[in-house]
Amino acid sequence: MIVQIFMAMLLLGPMVWGVFNLAKSKGTVAPKGVADYGTLINSAVLYALAFNIIYFLQELFLVLGKKALGLKAFLYHNDHNWSGEHPKMLLMQGLGALGIFLIGLICLYVQRYISDAKGIWKLFLLWMAFQGLVQSIPQVMISALDPGTDVGEALVGYLKLDQSLLTVFGVVCAMTIALICIYFSRLFLAFGANTIDYGNTLAKLKYIRFIAVGAALLGSILVVPFKVPPMRHTIAPFMVFIFSIPWVWSSASMDVTIHPVLNDLHKKVYRLPIVFLILLLLFFHLVLAKGVEF
Repeated sequence: MIVQIFMAMLLLGPMVWGVFNLAKSKGTVAPKGVADYGTLINSAVLYALAFNIIYFLQELFLVLGKKALGLKAFLYHNDHNWSGEHPKMLLMQGLGALGIFLIGLICLYVQRYISDAKGIWKLFLLWMAFQGLVQSIPQVMISALDPGTDVGEALVGYLKLDQSLLTVFGVVCAMTIALICIYFSRLFLAFGANTIDYGNTLAKLKYIRFIAVGAALLGSILVVPFKVPPMRHTIAPFMVFIFSIPWVWSSASMDVTIHPVLNDLHKKVYRLPIVFLILLLLFFHLVLAKGVEF
């Protein structure tokens, strides 16, 4: 019950914060030209790329874990499978979430040292870091409610953790997700250095709607073709969106120090990320959909 309460707070928290932001900003006007659709489209394509790459790597880690145990494993475009038994098989069910969590941390560290005037690949690594963290941490939270999930099988099925400890993990993970999103909001706002006044709260809230909120929503739609068939997998990108992006939006109003990232994301739509996204879609459906044996 406690975990469910914190999950509800994870959903309702940014809504309450958003209402407070609107009330606080009543009577003020956001300046024009804060952002445009070039920023939104560039960020959306990078979001979709990052989501699919992280999801693929998660399934790859799960498959490699089974392979390391000597089991026959199969990798698909939206899932994996295996045949055979091993005493540590359930433990390896947690390898996917652990792997993408570490990748998220690595990408977050590396993007700090990228000096790219265009900002396109710095933003890509930022979305990779975001996806690595927000696709992995909630799995621990959900395992407290459903031990039949991949991470649940590792924590409960193999490690035999009791419900009280899982509840603690679930609560900590819920709070961690919110804090991560608040931190990432500042990182996304840094790309608005060319277009917004960081002293204007409405300008920040407006800019974040382009580079993060609108981009994540459009990016989630772009992910759908990667997940079908079957249709039930299409809910995954929208679940990630619902539990994370609202926090990114609502926390953009905070008065924090922002280190500007000079870029030209707002000037044009970059073609190379779009080409990569199309090639990745072809790889998913022409190669992975048939199943790759390991």
